[in-house]
Amino acid sequence: MQTHFGKGVIFALCAAALNATIGVLSKVLMSSGFTASSVAVIKTVLGCLLLSVLLFFLKGPATKAKWWQAAICAFLGIFVLFHFETSAYRHYAAAGVVVMLMASASISSILLGRLFLKDAITANATVGAVLAIAGIAVIFGADLQQGFTLQGAALAVMAGCGYGAFSVAMKGMGVSGGLHFTRQLLFFGSLYLLMPAAADGFVIGEFSILAIAVLLALAALPTILGFFCTTKAIEYLKPSQVQALELTEPLFAALLAFVVLNEVPRDSLYAGAGLIILGLCFSNELIRLGRRVPVASHS
Repeated sequence: MQTHFGKGVIFALCAAALNATIGVLSKVLMSSGFTASSVAVIKTVLGCLLLSVLLFFLKGPATKAKWWQAAICAFLGIFVLFHFETSAYRHYAAAGVVVMLMASASISSILLGRLFLKDAITANATVGAVLAIAGIAVIFGADLQQGFTLQGAALAVMAGCGYGAFSVAMKGMGVSGGLHFTRQLLFFGSLYLLMPAAADGFVIGEFSILAIAVLLALAALPTILGFFCTTKAIEYLKPSQVQALELTEPLFAALLAFVVLNEVPRDSLYAGAGLIILGLCFSNELIRLGRRVPVASHS
């Protein structure tokens, strides 16, 4: 059991680190004339194609296709997440969108896990989520007030709830993560994302060597590997634990911005990081509130 828990934590933290690359890489493409909806669909289609080629050469044992489960999970975890997140950025500053999205993903996974998976809402999970969300809010600080609109906040919350529902749906349907299921997710995700991209006019910027390299990086890192790590983490942990661990994404994003863009982190990052790490200690019961009550397994 502890081995599975450890694997789940590693996969969730890897997913957070991989997802942290989205912001830096997307900025490069948008400065070259790509729209957010075009970036979303191109990286998903490219991810699906690259993964198909990889699986063809790996020639591993074929797993049973779970197409309808993939269709539902892709709608929640790719279309709802990407579409509403992209829409939110048009109405609200990026910092506010990130905080609202991640907070709603964490809270919705706890509530939906209780409703559909009968996971107990423990004091540990609640305190952990509150501390981690507070940490993210501290990191972004004054930026949260910039360009606030109710519409932007609502769209960010919808995106986060979609991601929270995605993790609960995967766990509830007993879907195993892996490369084959990731390809099925990206296949349906590509189909769903074509609609908003077409509605926006599918604006593509200049295909320079840099743009192509960034698109390949987006397809490989947060898209293929990010979803692979998330689906594997859900296999081993409760959805609420996965979402709590993925709240570390802003820490990885700040580190990446420092290394790649030479952006020096603000002092608020250190206080926020402390709160997030403390929150994770509560969420994963490294610090326990009260006596541990044994609960029936819902594996």
